[in-house]
Amino acid sequence: MNFLKDIKYFTPTAKLKELVILDHIEKNEDITQKELGEIANAAPSMVNVYINEYEEKGYIVREYLSSKTVKYKITAEGMRRKNYLLITYLHELLKLYRLAKENIESFLNSLEDRGYRNVFLYGAGEVAETILSVIRDRENLNLNILGLIDDDPERQGKLLMGYRIIPLDDAIKESHDAIVITSYTYEDIIKKRLQEVGYDENKIVKFFVQDINWK
Repeated sequence: MNFLKDIKYFTPTAKLKELVILDHIEKNEDITQKELGEIANAAPSMVNVYINEYEEKGYIVREYLSSKTVKYKITAEGMRRKNYLLITYLHELLKLYRLAKENIESFLNSLEDRGYRNVFLYGAGEVAETILSVIRDRENLNLNILGLIDDDPERQGKLLMGYRIIPLDDAIKESHDAIVITSYTYEDIIKKRLQEVGYDENKIVKFFVQDINWK
């Protein structure tokens, strides 16, 4: 996995690239500049600039095995720097997680205030997984997630964080208070599918379009 390319909400800063490069050098002394460039999402010429900078600061040393073969070794100061960058990066992530958690908690409270107790989540993806993570950490469990609905046959019959994934036809046969649409990309398609099977629109809740009158 290319860590920096997979990040959707952060612009890879010089410090984040520094963290990634130092971390990979620590794990693999034989790593090449080309590989570091792919990992850090940077041109080889820029990787060379970074390597020179880190060497000047005493974070790494180069061991030349031949004119073309170089080993990069992280120093004690480099490990200290990497750990500092890792902690500060984690701190930033925790601030964002708390913000997201507060918004999800508010949404869950709105469901409970509306009288919902037993609900299905429609869309067994990242959003549902995040919501389930928040629910798992809640002290007052007034909301019961019966399971997850998903139209992908490959997901059906499996578990997500211990919750079963079932098709819509099975879910609507069970007693429940509402279905919460947790897919951003397929939200309208899912709502249309629910309408096509005659599902009660008053029991359809969109996570991404919350009614301000609930509160």
